[in-house]
Amino acid sequence: MKGTIQKLILNERECLVYLPNGYETSGLYYPVIYLNGVDRIPEIMDIIEPHMGEGCQPFILIGIQSVNWNDDFSPWPVAGLTEGNGAFGGGARDYLKFLVDTVKPYMDDHYHAKKEPENTALVGYSLGGLAALYSLYTENSFGRVGSISGSLWFDKWIEFMNSSMPVNIETKVYLSLGKGEERNRNQNLAKVGACTRKASEILARQLKDRENIILEWNDGGHFSEIDQRYKKAILWLMGDN
Repeated sequence: MKGTIQKLILNERECLVYLPNGYETSGLYYPVIYLNGVDRIPEIMDIIEPHMGEGCQPFILIGIQSVNWNDDFSPWPVAGLTEGNGAFGGGARDYLKFLVDTVKPYMDDHYHAKKEPENTALVGYSLGGLAALYSLYTENSFGRVGSISGSLWFDKWIEFMNSSMPVNIETKVYLSLGKGEERNRNQNLAKVGACTRKASEILARQLKDRENIILEWNDGGHFSEIDQRYKKAILWLMGDN
């Protein structure tokens, strides 16, 4: 990896900031990707960097630590999937407000960041992907959204999408799922395939341009080739088109 990674602490949350190669001397301003979570950023960027300038515009990326995964990324409270598993606290609205009111202004003020929604992306995996998609209906800051293997099985989620409208109908949205994810013994998790297909259909109606929504299928289950799935999402969202 030729770029650099810096560590920040914002409101007691660890954040990792990736800066592209040449950032300090280029004099350029860059789109920014906000990533729900801080894991595997060096590994992800290592396989994305070769594409920068070759179909993918250079960008800044910031990963934000989750204090409580089930709380930060769930849109409303729901009981745990099985007895003994943690419940979902429904804190996604507060988490997204933290991104918009604290993290984004910090990035805008301290880095060469393009500030417009069309130059600002939010990406997440699993429940973090659900929270990214939730931002479509609550915030106007993110004009590019990626939900990778998103937890779209979440109780009442499809009903919420059907009864809501995106704040910004010009947002580009990337959805993906592993082909094996709907083959799950848990009845709730097994709904993820049908729910993801339905979410794609709803967004095709809600967004201004059908070409701004894509659903991509990957081989394997929920934990297969995670870095490659991030790569596919980011390259599509940050393409030169």
